[in-house]
Amino acid sequence: MTDWKRILPAVAPHARADLVAAFVAADDRIAAAEITTPDRIAHFVAQVATETGGLTKLEENLFYTAERLCAVWPKRFPTAASARPFAGSPKALAEKVYGGRMGNVQPGDGWRYRGGGALQTTGRANYRAAGFEADPDKLRAPAGAIAAALTFWTDHDCNALADADDVEALRRRVNGGETGLGECRAYLAKAKAALRVIPAQAKLKALRYPVGKVDGEHGDRTTASVQLLQKKAGLPVTGELDDDTLAALDTAAPLAVPAKDANLVQSRTVQGGAIAAGGASFVTVSDIVGLKDQIDDANGHIQAGTVFGVVVGVLIIAGALYGLYARWDDAGRPVPEVLARRFPHLTGARA
Repeated sequence: MTDWKRILPAVAPHARADLVAAFVAADDRIAAAEITTPDRIAHFVAQVATETGGLTKLEENLFYTAERLCAVWPKRFPTAASARPFAGSPKALAEKVYGGRMGNVQPGDGWRYRGGGALQTTGRANYRAAGFEADPDKLRAPAGAIAAALTFWTDHDCNALADADDVEALRRRVNGGETGLGECRAYLAKAKAALRVIPAQAKLKALRYPVGKVDGEHGDRTTASVQLLQKKAGLPVTGELDDDTLAALDTAAPLAVPAKDANLVQSRTVQGGAIAAGGASFVTVSDIVGLKDQIDDANGHIQAGTVFGVVVGVLIIAGALYGLYARWDDAGRPVPEVLARRFPHLTGARA
């Protein structure tokens, strides 16, 4: 199964939650379209992200000013006067620019079959090919958008171009030209990086490396973890996930758990959603990093906006804070001497 929940936000940080969920639900269909190799996944995501404004919209925006109409369709609108009747009027504009072509034969077809879906399907003929002629609104909903995109991708042999890593040819096949090519290149680079970094981060985390959140970002913590792995494997310490490093990662042994942390397995620190760490004091840098990860996770649930998400988020934060309290308590409640004298109950002392 492709890790869409991590890949898509790494490529398009503002991706709509319902679109990400639709990708997850369509994973079997995406696999059936043979979009399964890193290159094919990266190119598919890059084209979709380009056509949907970073996975934020599934419908063409036809609300233009007169000046913009002249720039986008100079042959149809050679002057501002010719464009003015259609400025700020999406339905009239759709009929003007799409009526009588692309299979649009009836009044209203230009608007009814306007650009929509994950690859901006446009025109009655293309909606028909995608299987949505009878219900065009479904193509502009998440599930239908992905289904239509997969049909187009398969029917137009886009996998072959992805295998050749030919982003220009793919852009022409999807868009009919090279509009958005620069944007597509940027999304493609992000997708390729995410597909390399996310699995590596997950493996590093499983081996107890302090990689932080598995999010496709090759940040400082990921770099430091990779450097430590490279040092242990006798590789050049670059911090980069080159092929030798990835191979070493597949055979690496887990980092040893310090004795102090091993003893915590039986403590309330673990029971409270504990923050694993080692070091000389009861709260370490790793504790703070772990707390931040848990708060990030909680924030994701809370931002989902559902009652369940808020409850889960609050419970995660409460568990993390209790974990810190329990670590402090297990360590004998160490506090500065001045506070210990003023507030003896903080140290567990009894009057």
